[in-house]
Amino acid sequence: MNLSTMEQYWVWLSSVEGIGPKRFYRLISEYGDARCVWDNADDDKMKEFLPAATRKKLRDARSEQYFYTLFARLEKCNMRAITRLSDDYPELLSRIYDPPATLYVLGACPLDNARSFAIVGSRRCTRDGQRAAREFAEVLAREDVAVISGMANGVDTAAHEGALIGYGRTIALLGCGADVIYPQENEELYHRILDSGGAIVSEYLPGTPPLRSYFPARNRIISGLSRGVLIVEGAEKSGAMITVNAALDQNRDVFAVPGSIYSPLSAAPNRLIVEGAIPALSGWDILEHYRWAEREDPARSAPRPKLELDPEDDQIVQPLLEQELSFDELANLVDFPIAKLNSHLTMLELRGIIVKVPGGMYRAYL
Repeated sequence: MNLSTMEQYWVWLSSVEGIGPKRFYRLISEYGDARCVWDNADDDKMKEFLPAATRKKLRDARSEQYFYTLFARLEKCNMRAITRLSDDYPELLSRIYDPPATLYVLGACPLDNARSFAIVGSRRCTRDGQRAAREFAEVLAREDVAVISGMANGVDTAAHEGALIGYGRTIALLGCGADVIYPQENEELYHRILDSGGAIVSEYLPGTPPLRSYFPARNRIISGLSRGVLIVEGAEKSGAMITVNAALDQNRDVFAVPGSIYSPLSAAPNRLIVEGAIPALSGWDILEHYRWAEREDPARSAPRPKLELDPEDDQIVQPLLEQELSFDELANLVDFPIAKLNSHLTMLELRGIIVKVPGGMYRAYL
C-alpha cells in the first residue's frame, strides 16, 4: 500500500473515533490539511469543533504507536486505504454531499468504474425477488457492469450471486470493517466475491463490528458509487428505501421492478414508479437506458433451434420455466422415483436446458 505522507495523515485523522465525515471536513476546512490537525491537536480552538471526549481521543491518537499500529493492521489484512486525495478515489462518490474521507478496500476491483450500478431490496424477499435480483445482475455483469450491493441477506445476496454467475465484477459495501464477514452465513459469498476479482469495501476501520447505526451511512456509499439504483422488493419503510432516498438526494437514476399491488414487498417499488422511477423488467432496460449495450434484434438473429423434449423431460421443464423450484418441490410435482428424477435433472443440465442456482434451486431456459 503506497500512500503519500499527506494521505497517511488523512487516514490517521479519519480513523479517530468520533470524527465522522462532517467533523473531518470541518477540521480540514479550518486547519488546511490533516497534518496540521495533528500539529494542532492541543489547540484550544478544537473546542469549537469537537466535544471533550472526541478531543481526548484525538490527542491520544497523536502518537507514533497509534500511527504504526493503524497501518500495520491494514498491512496485515492486505487492505487498501483510498482517501479523497488518492487518484483512484471514485469520482462519482466524491460528488455526493458527505463522501467518506477514507475507504478501506479488500480486493483488486477498481472502485472508479464507468459502468457501475446498484441493486438493493428486502432482506426478507420472495423467491421471485431473489430471482429478479439474480437475473438482472447476471445480465449487467455480462456487459461489464460492476454490480454494487450490501451483501445483506435476500436481494443483496442474490444480486452478488447473479454477478458471479455472469462472470462479472461485484462490489459489496459493508456496515462493519471490510475484514468482518457479516452476515456470517455469507462467508462463502464473501470469499467468492474476492476470488472473482471483486471488492469488499467499508468506510469503517478493520475489525469494526456491525452496529445498526452504521448501515444507513453505508447505504449512501452504495448509491454514491453507482450511476443508478434498482430496487427489486421492499416495504415502504425499509432499509432499501434509505438507499433509494440517498440516490435521489445524489441525483442518481432510480429504477424499480414492478410487482403485485397486493404484496407488501412490492409497495416501495410500485410507489416509486408512480412517483417517476423508471420501471425495469430486465437488465436490458438498464443497459439500454445508459447505452451500455443493445439487446439483439430477434428479427436479425438466427432462430434458436426448437428443442424436442420427451414427455418426462417436459414434465420437469414446464414448471421450471414459470418459477425456480427446489429438488423436493419438483419431486412433489412429478411422479418419478428419486433416482430417476436425479438422472433427468443431470441430463437436462448437461444439455443447458436447466441450471442450478444458489440455494439449491433449479430453473429452465428454452
